[in-house]
Amino acid sequence: MTTVQITLPDVARGRGPPDRCHAGRAAREERELIGRAVRLVLEPHRHWLGTVLAGLLMAWAPAGCAQPAAPLLGPVSLAYFGLVMNREGAKGQLPWPSVRFGSWRMWDSYVNWPNLERERGGWDFSVLDKMVDEAQAHGVEVLMPLAHSPRWASARPDEPGAYGPGSVAEPAQMDDWRNYVRTLGRRYKGRIAAYEIWNEPSDRSHFSGSVDKLVELTCEATRILKAIDPAVRIVSAGSAGGGGHIRYLDSFLASGGAGCIDVVAHHFYVPRFGPDAMVPLIRDVRAVMRNNGVAHLPLWDTEVGWWLANVDGVAAPDQIVKGGWRQLDADQELGAAIMRTLLLSRAEGVERVYWYQWVDSVHGLADAAGQPKPGTRFWGQVLAQMLGRQVGPCTVADGQTSCWLDGPQPGRRSSLRWRDPQALVAREGPAAAAVSPDVLPR
Repeated sequence: MTTVQITLPDVARGRGPPDRCHAGRAAREERELIGRAVRLVLEPHRHWLGTVLAGLLMAWAPAGCAQPAAPLLGPVSLAYFGLVMNREGAKGQLPWPSVRFGSWRMWDSYVNWPNLERERGGWDFSVLDKMVDEAQAHGVEVLMPLAHSPRWASARPDEPGAYGPGSVAEPAQMDDWRNYVRTLGRRYKGRIAAYEIWNEPSDRSHFSGSVDKLVELTCEATRILKAIDPAVRIVSAGSAGGGGHIRYLDSFLASGGAGCIDVVAHHFYVPRFGPDAMVPLIRDVRAVMRNNGVAHLPLWDTEVGWWLANVDGVAAPDQIVKGGWRQLDADQELGAAIMRTLLLSRAEGVERVYWYQWVDSVHGLADAAGQPKPGTRFWGQVLAQMLGRQVGPCTVADGQTSCWLDGPQPGRRSSLRWRDPQALVAREGPAAAAVSPDVLPR
């Protein structure tokens, strides 16, 4: 067996745990969360904490969040590497991304329901047709979110929403929703492979309806789309933010959503932390899936990203700065985030990852003109390393995280490693000065 050891860059240090541990018992959430953080941060450093202190802390940290091992997925396909992207910039159509990717989530792309049907029966498919044609020409699979009500169709047309008045309310008439879903299903049969029903419904700035209403919208969409094309896949709405997103998923599945989907989606944002902080969230979501009888379904991360420094001088919006997001630089820290997100997600049983997004003033892998940021080169390197290979479990020992990949040639294994998941590159932490991005072998 050939072994290749790679040292990856370190990324952001957080100030505490990113979210609550969902174990089905609300009263235990806070102490389980803190306990998990204690285990994550302190376990690798028992040698210098001392036996007594470490023993007390490890004994205090509850074991309620212990999880079965993540499912070992098969070889990584190109579809695992997904992007969220818009194709239109301030000066016209943007160039096609310079990185390889296999799936495209068409969110924040001006193709939501209000963009397609500005008045009842007044359809405009010019932008969406062009995007779907592009996806087909490049061999990229399309995930199409169905979301947001046009004001004319909204149950609460004057309600404020992040995407305009009335947009985050459910439609007043279910027949309008049915017609919207049916129209897209027929027009893009065989060209759109999967539909995601709404976006971040756990956040009231995206959805102000009830869980039961979201279940109804999802099940109606499933019934209609499957009748048109039995092969199409229905993806649950990816929840995110606010601390209650995992409970929201639990409620959605338990209220009937589990029977109307082919894929479970979630948004594993950890905006104040590095990618290592995603691991407990992924495990919590898998626990919710088991508890609701859908552990056999694929798990997709349909949005993930960080606040990335711009190289074109564009400032980030105030809400990002004031919201406490941690900014990563556009080179080494971006490279570290890409590598560790893709490796850890796969090792934890996530079948697909969509990076938010390609061009964006806050999260973009490329600047406003579509020019890739320096750290984006690591996307291609880790894709070349992972494609066609199986990613095994990642382990933490002596302050070092290790992940292994098998194949594609028999007997070849690569071990990818990084130290101190809490350290900032070249800023702080015992490993920072010694660790820099390495070129991965192809």
